[in-house]
Amino acid sequence: MSRDTARTRLEPADRRRELLTVAERLARQDGLASLSTQAVATAAGASKALVFHYFGSVVGLQRAVVEEVVTDLLAALGAPDDDSPDDHDRPVVVLDAFITAVTARRELWTDIWRGALHDDAQTQEVLGDARTALVERLARRSSALRGRTGAADAGDAPLSPEALALLSRGWVALAENVTASWLAGSPLDQAGLRDLLVRSLAAVLGDATAPPTPHP
Repeated sequence: MSRDTARTRLEPADRRRELLTVAERLARQDGLASLSTQAVATAAGASKALVFHYFGSVVGLQRAVVEEVVTDLLAALGAPDDDSPDDHDRPVVVLDAFITAVTARRELWTDIWRGALHDDAQTQEVLGDARTALVERLARRSSALRGRTGAADAGDAPLSPEALALLSRGWVALAENVTASWLAGSPLDQAGLRDLLVRSLAAVLGDATAPPTPHP
């Protein structure tokens, strides 16, 4: 009797979840680029053919790990139209959730931000959706993005939605780089990083996003 036959009581979704859990553990331990179907099969006590059955290829396996990480991040950030907290505290709360989520999987997020699966279009689409969602959650249905830049004079015309979207994407890239550097080692605590990111958001997107309020 094969190892896979002996494990037939698991439903397909549960079997895939089991393999994905093993894959994430190995990726956190050895790096996403080193993840292989054989390593997952060996660690899970399954066959390599079974891993291929559920994930299709090594890239498919790595992609599934990234998608799981992104899904959990989005769940931690909450819905963009959530009524609490209020708009003033929203950046603080959302960025606290963001930092907590990426810290919990620091090895994987460091790999992602270093360019793991950079050439995989499906993975990049998932990451792009996550970046857009982060801005939406910070802005609350993008209402905060309708303001002027912080340095604008009263007579200046507001930035177009296209220009604000471009600035938002630039800020997310900044936030990722700053957070990656912080994960690599920094004397700042999480509250210090959070307030730095909130202030950078206010500087880039203008006074529609208030600076952080003091928190005990």
